[in-house]
Amino acid sequence: MNLGLAAVAILYRHITYEEAIGLGFALILTYAGLYARNPERKEHFDSMVSLSTSIILIVLAAKGYLPEHAVIPSILIASFRTKVPYYFGIPIYFILGFLFLQSFPNPWSADFLALISLTTALGSSLVVYAMRNDLVSTSLVLANTSILITFDIYKIAISKEELFLGFVMAFLLSLIAYRTGVADETGLMAATIVGMLIIVSTDIRYFIALILFYAIGSAATKYRYRDKEMLGVGEPAGGARGYSNVFANSLPALFFALNYGYFSNAVFSAAFIASLSTALGDTLASEFGKMSEKVYLITSFERVKPGESGGVSAIGEVLALAGSGMISLYAILSGILGPHEAAIAMIAGFIGVHIDSILGATAEKRELIGNSGVNFLSTLLSGLLVLLIML
Repeated sequence: MNLGLAAVAILYRHITYEEAIGLGFALILTYAGLYARNPERKEHFDSMVSLSTSIILIVLAAKGYLPEHAVIPSILIASFRTKVPYYFGIPIYFILGFLFLQSFPNPWSADFLALISLTTALGSSLVVYAMRNDLVSTSLVLANTSILITFDIYKIAISKEELFLGFVMAFLLSLIAYRTGVADETGLMAATIVGMLIIVSTDIRYFIALILFYAIGSAATKYRYRDKEMLGVGEPAGGARGYSNVFANSLPALFFALNYGYFSNAVFSAAFIASLSTALGDTLASEFGKMSEKVYLITSFERVKPGESGGVSAIGEVLALAGSGMISLYAILSGILGPHEAAIAMIAGFIGVHIDSILGATAEKRELIGNSGVNFLSTLLSGLLVLLIML
């Protein structure tokens, strides 16, 4: 437990802004002294950094740059940093967030507070479970402040029944993915967050599009996995998707889904489909291209080994187009898009696959960004390309 963060958050309503800043600095000096005496106690260092981060956020809130009701609750939620199994962490963070959010002045209804609290609970459990460094509280402060600011922008109209249904559906399908080896524990929590928010901000058709990508993409990853592993190009952990893979391929889609739910503009639906088209097209091209004998670097067309970042192959190109087409075809059949909008989404998705290859051959090869960063940028850019064309 980070008592320093808890003290700042709880006392914030009962003291002046200047006193809160002074309290924060006093606690930083206290933890600095404790850390200097015993550098092995990494939690003291985390307390110093998280309090410093919180002071910056409080100043930004006091100046009107950030909503106060997004900053202070995040500081309290981040005070609980004990690593526990996610099935214990989720209810602990939900209760902690819901009770404090109800007591702290905010513009949200009780139903909306339940959605926010559930999202912060899932996100916090994921951060604590997945963290491999010493800045757990700091990461929690930043993650939950981002979540609350997002909800302050996108005010979703939702009932308790819709929230319950959305969470149960997303969690159960994510649990199936975990049990079948499609996702690991962190992937389970990440997929639940993304799936639930897509369901409550749009409707079940959009969630099915997401499931379609993961089902087909995971099947492609598992295809001849032992052969890929022997060649040294198999995905780690048996192909199970972790949180970074889930977020890299899904956050842009979630962003466009939230915008569609907020603005009710079909262009964001097209961007949503385009981002998933890129994700599926890239997955199929990559997984089957690894087994191709002739692979060429997209930037120079020189022959490279199968599985190398930025490599393209004939079968990969065909399957990239097929993957983009599958998601777009589903969009037509489900009524998400008309044929014209779906065609634009498919083309943008196919272009996004090649953006992924170019980034892989340049930025990833120079170790400027990792594979998850490449996936995130390519899926985001394909959706933005749709916005550029259609707006």
